[in-house]
Amino acid sequence: SSSYEQLKEKRAWDVAIAPAKSLPMQAFMLYMSGGGVQIFSMGIVFMLLLSPFKNLASINSAFAPFAPAKTDPKALTTLPLQKVAYLACNVLTLALGLWKCRSMGLLPTGTGDWLAFETRGQVRRLALSENGYDWSC
Repeated sequence: SSSYEQLKEKRAWDVAIAPAKSLPMQAFMLYMSGGGVQIFSMGIVFMLLLSPFKNLASINSAFAPFAPAKTDPKALTTLPLQKVAYLACNVLTLALGLWKCRSMGLLPTGTGDWLAFETRGQVRRLALSENGYDWSC
């Protein structure tokens, strides 16, 4: 029974690092999709950005088959190290997708992207006063 529990823990680690194992293939797919904003590249980026959220929404059910015998399989505290590693790997996948969005120009990272929200102060004018020139609004 002890060897069965160790095997389940090993399989839980395999599930935990599975998103990181798929990162090179996903990076290659993003590279091959090009830098333009076309329907194909947008579809790949959308699926890449959606998968971490799907994975994290079902994190407890993903690790339920590997829970130790005397614990609640659906509890968040079951297999905590594996779940933290799974979270980190999914954050890496999300970071890869956001990097691709940035390189495609879809994220507002430049100052020109925020010009609509820029406010200007009142222009100060140089006016002639009794004591010479004076700045006024």
